[in-house]
Amino acid sequence: MKNYSGHIIFDDSFQWKDIEKYFPDMWEIIEEESKLNAEEKQFNDILLELNLEEIRKNKKPFGYRRENARYRMIFPQNKSEITIYRNIASENIEELTEKLAHEIRNKKIKYTIKYDDMLFYKLGKK
Repeated sequence: MKNYSGHIIFDDSFQWKDIEKYFPDMWEIIEEESKLNAEEKQFNDILLELNLEEIRKNKKPFGYRRENARYRMIFPQNKSEITIYRNIASENIEELTEKLAHEIRNKKIKYTIKYDDMLFYKLGKK
């Protein structure tokens, strides 16, 4: 099934510092799918470290929002959620969301997964 977005929604007890250990692997999954060149990879390494600094402070990270990237990892305001997004429907969204969720599975971090739960998508369907 093609989706625009996948959402990993954390429960109320979640704290951002809970994903510190797993975030680099999650970042790498998105980075690999975006197929960047060496120069972009160096820039992404800096972005990863900036995201990790926020997570260590128990703050929401900035995410992966490269303009030319196929996929984006977004952290919506006022929510404890990771959203994987592509601006066109893609069969890979579900697989990619499951890969990210797999990184935190069995780590005592409770979450649920939803698809196409973005406001613009809901409005477009009406």
